[in-house]
Amino acid sequence: MNETAAGPAKTAPDGGPSSRSTDGARRSRGRRPDLDTVFTINPDGSRNFLHLADVSGRWQRRKNVVWWVLIAIYAGMPWLRVAGHPLLAIDLPGRSAFLFGHTFTNQDFYLVFFLLTGMGFALFVATSLWGRIWCGYGCPHTVFLEAIFRRLERLIEGSREERLRRHAGAGRSARVGRAIVKHALFAAVALVIAHLFLAYFIPTDRLLAVIREGPRGHWSAFGWTLFWTGLIYFDNAWFREQTCLVICPYGRIQSALIDADSLVIGYDRARGEPRTPHAGSGGDCIDCGRCIAVCPTGIDIRNGLQMECVGCANCIDACDAIMARMDRPAGLVRYDSGRGFAGEKRRGLIRPRVALYGLLGLLGLSVFAVSLHGRTTFEVRVLRAAGLPYTLDSGEIRNLYTLHVQNKSSADEEFVVSAKRAIAPGDASAPRSEPQYIIAEPRVRIPALADAEIPIFATLLQRDYNGPFPLELKVRDESRGTEKNVSVRFRGP
Repeated sequence: MNETAAGPAKTAPDGGPSSRSTDGARRSRGRRPDLDTVFTINPDGSRNFLHLADVSGRWQRRKNVVWWVLIAIYAGMPWLRVAGHPLLAIDLPGRSAFLFGHTFTNQDFYLVFFLLTGMGFALFVATSLWGRIWCGYGCPHTVFLEAIFRRLERLIEGSREERLRRHAGAGRSARVGRAIVKHALFAAVALVIAHLFLAYFIPTDRLLAVIREGPRGHWSAFGWTLFWTGLIYFDNAWFREQTCLVICPYGRIQSALIDADSLVIGYDRARGEPRTPHAGSGGDCIDCGRCIAVCPTGIDIRNGLQMECVGCANCIDACDAIMARMDRPAGLVRYDSGRGFAGEKRRGLIRPRVALYGLLGLLGLSVFAVSLHGRTTFEVRVLRAAGLPYTLDSGEIRNLYTLHVQNKSSADEEFVVSAKRAIAPGDASAPRSEPQYIIAEPRVRIPALADAEIPIFATLLQRDYNGPFPLELKVRDESRGTEKNVSVRFRGP
């Protein structure tokens, strides 16, 4: 069974191990994927590298469509513009972001919580219904690794059998040459992916200039590009399935999200057992090991649902192809629920846990949508001047305030500032006369995504002062006619 998953443990002509990969295969000789160990790690702690066999079928065709659509979206979003801004962009120095024509500033950061909450519970709903569909079809790690890097590897190094033969020692010079070409292409692809990721933080017109100029004057962008390039290269060239097994927590929580009615990939034990390599003398499973040879995490799906399974459906297409050759019906390995594999009827889509996750996700997305609809294009706050709360000058009490106005829109806006006393008539704290106001800039024009600080003086005769009372400062957006009021207290001796 080891030969189907990690390659035959061959030796060089002199009888000794010919490569590190051969040593790994030798150490894993006789091992079969089980439920107690991670098959990609040998008992001595060394790596058991997987060389996947090629597989084709209906699920592979569907995945290819999904993958290339996602890659196109990832590559195209920074270039597509709405209202003069990319579909999705994050401006860290400007503390702002753009999403499908909406502009957000640091004052809107609280919305991220509700958006992520809604998206997270939506993923929980998908997992409860269809298992790890996200891992097999939508996860960026899976998309880039399977759609690009593994295909380049097959193009350069050939089929699984050719790769195993070279790693076993046949044609060492050719293997080294192919490896150099492969890793050079891997590094180039990782560099492109990193630059596309950087385009979500630096507008594409500026990014092209940054790329042409190189690190001179752009050390921060250059450093992050190197970091992401190295990380993407390391993940797709070497770490691979270990990302899913060691780092990603999603596989560990799937058991809490799925139930007996969740659609998962499994093996029909009742139909397949007992396994036998001789057709017609046992169950439908001929123990060919093809499902193991195509598994990107090196598991045996016949052992049942496992944390390592990423729901990629490779084993389904591989087993269906074998069944077609044996003139037996497809579906020995298939998508089904735990109840379905047990011969029971599966419950409908609306189940308690699905309803709970759906309601929580809907709540988060609803709060995000309502907050998004109700948000204004500017923010106002007022601060009292540092130091003494008031000053006395020739029988007058003077308070100084600083009005902070932030323009959250993507266009220059003009704002009008005014002030007035805000207490009701007859209030004991009401002053005997109206305060006098000096507004440094009663009409101010603020550039897009910028802010302004406007000093405001309020003065009242000391003899007219009866105690602290509120003042109302009003800011009106001239282009939209929207207004915002803030209150502050006038203080005196």
